[in-house]
This record gives sequence, structure tokens and C-alpha cells, in this order.
Amino acid sequence: PGPPAARQANGPHADSPAARPPHLPPPAAEPRSPNGTAAEARRIDETLTRMTLAHAGLAIERRPDEPEEEQDDRPPRGRPGLLRLAVLAVAAVVVAAGGAGWGAQRWLGSAVRPAAALDPGSGAIVDPAHQAGAENVLVVATDRAATPGAAAHPDTVVVAHLPATTAAGARPLTVLSIPTDLEVSRPPCERYDAASAVYTADTVPAQARTQLASALDLGGPRCATRAVQQLTGLAITRYVGIDVDKLGAAVDAVSGVRVCTPRAVLDATLGPVVPTPGPVVLDARRATDYASAAAVAGDPPAGQGRVERQQQVLAGVLGSALSDGRLLDLPRLTALRPLLGQALTTDGADLDQVLALARSLDDLRAAGVTFATVPTDPDPAGGSALRATDAGAVFDALRTDAALPVTTAGQRSALKPADLKVQVRNASERPGLAAKIADTLRGLGFGVGDVSNAAQPTPQTLIRYSPDQTGAAELLAATVPAATTVPDPGATGVLQLVLGRTFDGVVRAPTSAPAETAAGSSPTPADCG
Repeated sequence: PGPPAARQANGPHADSPAARPPHLPPPAAEPRSPNGTAAEARRIDETLTRMTLAHAGLAIERRPDEPEEEQDDRPPRGRPGLLRLAVLAVAAVVVAAGGAGWGAQRWLGSAVRPAAALDPGSGAIVDPAHQAGAENVLVVATDRAATPGAAAHPDTVVVAHLPATTAAGARPLTVLSIPTDLEVSRPPCERYDAASAVYTADTVPAQARTQLASALDLGGPRCATRAVQQLTGLAITRYVGIDVDKLGAAVDAVSGVRVCTPRAVLDATLGPVVPTPGPVVLDARRATDYASAAAVAGDPPAGQGRVERQQQVLAGVLGSALSDGRLLDLPRLTALRPLLGQALTTDGADLDQVLALARSLDDLRAAGVTFATVPTDPDPAGGSALRATDAGAVFDALRTDAALPVTTAGQRSALKPADLKVQVRNASERPGLAAKIADTLRGLGFGVGDVSNAAQPTPQTLIRYSPDQTGAAELLAATVPAATTVPDPGATGVLQLVLGRTFDGVVRAPTSAPAETAAGSSPTPADCG
């Protein structure tokens, strides 16, 4: 055959689809071309046919009498046409399936409510030029079921930070948890109607010394974004809002979600949500409890466990919905679409990106992920107050992609035993146990408060603590390794050691080891493989 230019100049092959409609039979004879033989063109044509069918998972066997090399110039009548029809049929199926899947995903995503939350031109963003290329995704989970008919009060608020792409290509993920009861100065915002997901013409005036939750309650996603930018100086680049109750309802539309928990989820309010560790398939009710559980025995501090559980459920729903097979299941998608639209609110993120984010946040102890909390102190008026110097160092580190301060990067708090005031309760049947352990704690330098008997016996030894006592609970857990930490999200100033019937009597000087390690090994995410 001649050069490509010569072949193109001679036009399409006489038997190619470009030369005749595919439904017509081939001509009785194929003339020889000055640039090559008809047999060679036919052989190339059939080779491409086999490659296409093989890619689609099909195969065509060579006829026994068909030689490997060049044949005569007159093929069996009709065979090339049948091959081409087979190719066209397979290609049509592949294209139709791919196009239908893409269209189904677009249709599913179009139900998600737009948050209109981003404010990239805000004067609160510190050094925006230096932050260019970094990603800061504000993820807000709300639970309307807790207050039916009320505004969507935030349950968890985190910023997922990815630095700008480096020469090495590494982009470690840092997840910064912000307490919803943190005292902030709320900027002026448009009032938000959560039921219709619409901003109104009314303006919510600025307010000093109010909780971060009020920004979302009154001004919706846009006000929450502005408040976080004003607090941190970070440029929020995407917004993802999750309604925990509605997300649970979406679970039934995908026939349940499979999660794996490294420890049993035993909630002080909801009871045994997942009684044993390991993989489990959750229906709508259990998925809602799983994502809502806020007082789980043994949970990591600062809401880390709750964030992970919420993202596991979200990843389960979206992963199932966006799988190739499910995207072609129209009845299932039709049932899921309105529920997903009620469960999610986004700005700057499509469903694929939300799924990728959820899978990044469903295990905050994984390699390459750092979980940090905004440094706070208890506010005498209720809630928590920013520890300005320490918090400023955290925000600066995120904005400049520097290493986080040690006390916020999952390390031990700088608290000393003398900074604590521990209440000790005897929930065993051993007289004088509380007084004995209280004396031991005093000998180790701990501040001790009220010492008394518990209202009723319990088998377990527990450390009950409010969110403002998270660091103190970590320190105490390292001292009493048999104790299980149980957060009390609705209280402040609570740090209580409850000595149960199975208490082993071990109290040791606190070390620099993290509380979870000191308290004994629990199954790791690797156990869920």
C-alpha cells in the first residue's frame, strides 16, 4: 500500500461504511486499487472487527478454511457485511449503555439542591494568592430529626483541606473539626429558608459573641461559609451539606448500605446501634442511628467517630447509586432521586466528587490523613471559646501548608493533671472504692472534685465527659486504662470517672501516648478489609 496521504486521496474503500449504507450487501466483485489489494483492505477491516468485538467481550472464530495471510480477492458473499453489522450492534449497545449511565448520573445529580454558598471574593480570606490551587471543602452535617420543623441545626462541621499540588504530586488530607457551639462573630447574611433552600431578601444582621451554629440556622450554607472564612482565613472552595435524617431515608432506595466498624457502636442514648465490630449491612433506621450516634462508648474525641460514621453512610449510598449496574436501574434511581435531593446540598461539587470526599473522610486514622480540632476552652456562658493563640497557629499552618502544631495533630493535649477536676463515682459493689481511687489520683497530681457512690451499679468503668473536656478525658483515659470514654454532647464542664464492677484497679501515671493507645487496643480499620 502507498503512503497515508495517497490512500486518503483515493477516497474511502469501495466496501467501507463510508462508501455505502451498512444494510446493503457487498458488491459482486471488488476491484483492485492501485494503492493496494482488496484482500489486504478486507483483512485490515476484519482485524479491526475482531479487536472491537474482543474489547466488548465477544469473539469470532476464524473459519477452518480461512488462511492466516492474504486470501483471494473474492470473499464469501455477505460475510464482511455480517461482521460489520455485529460491530455496529455491539458498538450501539456499548455507546447506549455508557450514554445512558452518564445521562442517569447527570439526572440523579440534578436533584441535589444548589447551596450557592461560596464567597471567593471575601475580604476575610487571608492571602488568597498564596492559597491558590489549594482545596478547602466545608462539610456540614445537620440533623433535622432532632428538632422536627426547626431549622437544620448543625451536627458536625469540618473543613477538609488539600494543599496545592506539589512537584512530587503528594496531597495529604487534613480534616479540621470546628465545634458547632464555638463562639464567633457572625457576619451579616441573607436569611435562608431551609425548607425551600432559598435565600430571601431579608438580611440577618451581624452579631458578636454568638455560636457558629447560628450562622447556618439563620443564614444557611452561605452564611456558614462566610463565618468559617472569617474565623480561619481559609478560602472555602466547595461546600457539601448533609441532612443525616434524609440520608438515612435514602438507604432503603439502594437496599441498604454495607459499613465496617472497628468497634461496637454502643450509644448512651440510642443503645446498641451495631452490637459487634466488623462489617454489617444497615437498613434506613439503623443507618440513621449509626450516622446520628453522638455518645458512643470508646469514640475518639472531638466528634471524629461521628464524622467517620456519617461519611461511611454517605459513601455507601453514593457508591451503590453510581455503580455501573445501578445507573441503568431506572426504577431504583427514580426512588432514590428525590431522597438524595433532600439529603444533599452542594456548591462546586458533583456526585463523583462528593463520593470521593466521603471515601476520604470515612476513616480519619488512615495513612495520609490528619484529623485536627480547633483549640478551644469552655465558655462560662456555655459552649466553647476560641483559644486564640493556639487556634491562630492552626489556621496559619493550613493556609501555608505547614506542619500542624503538635497539640492539634492528634497528639496529647498540653493539659497537666493539676488542670483537671475529676468527679469519682463508685458503681461497683466494693465499699470505699471511689475514695481509694480518688486518693491515688491526688497522689498523681490530679485535681479531684466530688467523690461519692453512683446512682446504680454498672459493669463497665467509664469516663463521661462534655465536649469542652475532651483533652482532659484523653489525659484521664491514659491514667485509667480500663475506662471507656463516653462523650456527653449536651453538657459542659463534665469530667466523671465511674468505677464499674469489672474495674481492675489499675491507675498509672499518665504518659505521652494517645488516649486510644493507652486504653488498650481496639480493632483497626484494617480488620474491616
